[in-house]
Amino acid sequence: MVTHGYKERTSLGELLRHGNLEFHQQLQQVLANPDFAVTDEQSQNQRRENAYHQLRNLVKEIGTRDVATDLPKLFAVFDWSAVLATDLIPLISGHYNLASGSLATLTDSDSAEPYLQDLDDATSVGVMLLTEYGCGSNIGFMQTTATWDGEGFVLNTPHPLARKFMPSVGIPVARVCVIGARFIDAAGVDQGVHLFTARLRDANGDPAPGVTITQLDHQPLVIMDNSVISFDNLRVERTAWLSNDLATIDEGVLTWHDENSRKRAFASAISQLTVGRLALSSCLNATARASLYIALRYAAKRVVPLTPVNSTFMFDIPHVRDTLLTDLAGTVARTVYGNAVKTFLAGADLTARDTVVSVMLAKYFIQEHALETVTDSRIKMAAQGMFSANRVADYLGVCHAAITGEGDIYVLGSVAGRVLAKQLVGTPPPEPALHDPADPGDRARLLRARTLTIAQEAHPHLGDPALKARLEIIPDALELAEAYCAEQALRLLDEHAEHHPEIAALRDVFALDQINKESAWYLTHGLLDIAAVKAVKQQLRSGLLAQAIDNLADHLPALLDAFGFDDEILGAPVLSEDLPAAWDSRCHDPHRH
Repeated sequence: MVTHGYKERTSLGELLRHGNLEFHQQLQQVLANPDFAVTDEQSQNQRRENAYHQLRNLVKEIGTRDVATDLPKLFAVFDWSAVLATDLIPLISGHYNLASGSLATLTDSDSAEPYLQDLDDATSVGVMLLTEYGCGSNIGFMQTTATWDGEGFVLNTPHPLARKFMPSVGIPVARVCVIGARFIDAAGVDQGVHLFTARLRDANGDPAPGVTITQLDHQPLVIMDNSVISFDNLRVERTAWLSNDLATIDEGVLTWHDENSRKRAFASAISQLTVGRLALSSCLNATARASLYIALRYAAKRVVPLTPVNSTFMFDIPHVRDTLLTDLAGTVARTVYGNAVKTFLAGADLTARDTVVSVMLAKYFIQEHALETVTDSRIKMAAQGMFSANRVADYLGVCHAAITGEGDIYVLGSVAGRVLAKQLVGTPPPEPALHDPADPGDRARLLRARTLTIAQEAHPHLGDPALKARLEIIPDALELAEAYCAEQALRLLDEHAEHHPEIAALRDVFALDQINKESAWYLTHGLLDIAAVKAVKQQLRSGLLAQAIDNLADHLPALLDAFGFDDEILGAPVLSEDLPAAWDSRCHDPHRH
């Protein structure tokens, strides 16, 4: 896998932000529009409808097609929606990424234009239908069929397990949908999964002939109008086939341009999923940064009485300070890593294995840590963290939805780790030798040695096609995915540490935390001894990791400023200098009721 850092010198804010500052600022203003604020009286259905109104307003302000095909803008839309308008995330994923992105890139402009025109102004809302009851997110095994009827295609659901499960199409508004189905050509040959475009609901919101839509139950963590969809001879036009110019159809018989086209077909069909995986990873990183910003700013001003005569700031309590600053180091490391993958993706072939696996690795590395960070921030804020007004609690739903949106992140992590093991198996690990964790160079060598050793230990399972071997390698594959990404993230931090003392400080915390977590592994592999492990750990708060956390604390104001958040736009009461007054104002605000 390849990740590229920024070679030119940039400000700290530019390093942590991906894309144009003015566009990021515009998004904050648009998404903070009070006309779409969630109120206490809104039912779940009203919140769904409010989200659709907000989507239309967002489209009016920034458009659709230009954003869908401009990855820095697309990632920014995901990031700020997650931070400021969590109910929007399911809608922008379908509208901007999966539907508009697929139509803009996988078919010719004349065929796509009628659909893109409606998506451009949100006359219709876009969504993609892939997952089914039976195959889940393993969409190569989907059972929905598309057959040729002489003029176009006919889509059918052959049995109940082939029903499309989860797409957000419950609200009755006009829909342009990209649908995955197995194309059974006129010769009866199963040509695998292809994409087709259909207007699933008309201008009145009524289902198209041949479409049955059943809205699913209440979801407690995220607002989505999830549905089950089945097809009974749904007709779609010939031009609605998103072939990516890999094949032709003549009298219903599909002919691939060449063998390479056949091999690229499935990766082509799911190419926007690759973009979406990274977009969702990016927005989870954004919720982690926002959570830390809010929690750390609150902790710095919250006075905690410990005895009748002694008090301290919450930030100075060890379990608060150490947890949140360690989370901060991991989050910024993953932000820099994720931004490098975004830059790589902008010029990459989305059907190439290296591209797909790079994004799978990033998703696994970023998303679980984001959930841990948001959870830690909510818990450290205690009662204040329970309320939507302080933002952090609502981020939990976004994290859970993204992490489980394709089964769970461990599925992608294990697949990517297995591919990575095959690529690294020819590079032997260094001979065991003791390292000094006080030496930054040795820290990097420790992380590299762990990556290569895990790959070598996985080798006996790689050549065995038996199911038992494929299952046994999963723990090693997941360990390898995490180890490799951590190593790459540290390399990227090293590139910027010279110019940014803040990055140098969090780099040390990140590296030492990685070593500390895996200290038993390093001991058993002869890379650290007991003395080195003790040196890393925070014994009497004087170990290497404790010293690194203290140093990072000194750089905290600059790091939080570089996140680019606006206290007024966030509107969290805990950010106020006068907490009681902030809550009083909010509770009596007529717009909130």
